[in-house]
Amino acid sequence: MRRILITLALCIFVASVFAQQSTKPKLVGTWRLGYEDYGEFIYHRVEAFAFFYLKENPNAKMVARLCSKDKMPAALAASSGAAYVLPEQAKNLQASPDRMFIARWSRCESKTEQYWFVPANSSLEYDEMIPDERVRVNRLLVGYYDNPISQPAKTEFARKLAEFIAELKNNPQTEGFIIRNNGISKRQLEAVLQRLRQGQISRYQIVRKRGYSSYYPEFMTVTITE
Repeated sequence: MRRILITLALCIFVASVFAQQSTKPKLVGTWRLGYEDYGEFIYHRVEAFAFFYLKENPNAKMVARLCSKDKMPAALAASSGAAYVLPEQAKNLQASPDRMFIARWSRCESKTEQYWFVPANSSLEYDEMIPDERVRVNRLLVGYYDNPISQPAKTEFARKLAEFIAELKNNPQTEGFIIRNNGISKRQLEAVLQRLRQGQISRYQIVRKRGYSSYYPEFMTVTITE
């Protein structure tokens, strides 16, 4: 029911936008930490774009613009609003993949993520912009266990770490990130860093804590293809 009401509101909003026949970029949503579930937020923006905006302007773009001074891989890894799921949501809604873009700009409100409708022949300010088809993010997070030091949890963590290391070794375009969530075990983090040193892996960064807890470090790889 909630999704239906949100979709109806978006339809009304989109209709009003097109009634103005604007040829300038239009901000259709800003995600801020703690305001809304990021999955629902992205779903409805992509839904409006795929089923309404593109019908009026088939050469338009949808741009998720991250407000960050970091380079794109680090901005994506630190994205609290999970902008990196945009390609997946676009695929689920059968939105035109060549119309979806992820951008980064250093001069908008920090830690926010803006979703823009950009008509053909108009421009949007950004420091970087990449077609979302070129972006692949792999998030490696151990599931939630009542007992994180149980054997199943340890086994899953070992598998996630091995996958993280293998991806960094096998793909020189991939950048690695270790997320320090709340509640993380310092002993586990040090063990991870030791494994990386042993494997001569240096292409990674440690990202600040998220707003949720996990006993094990979270891993993320970001690959941006040419």
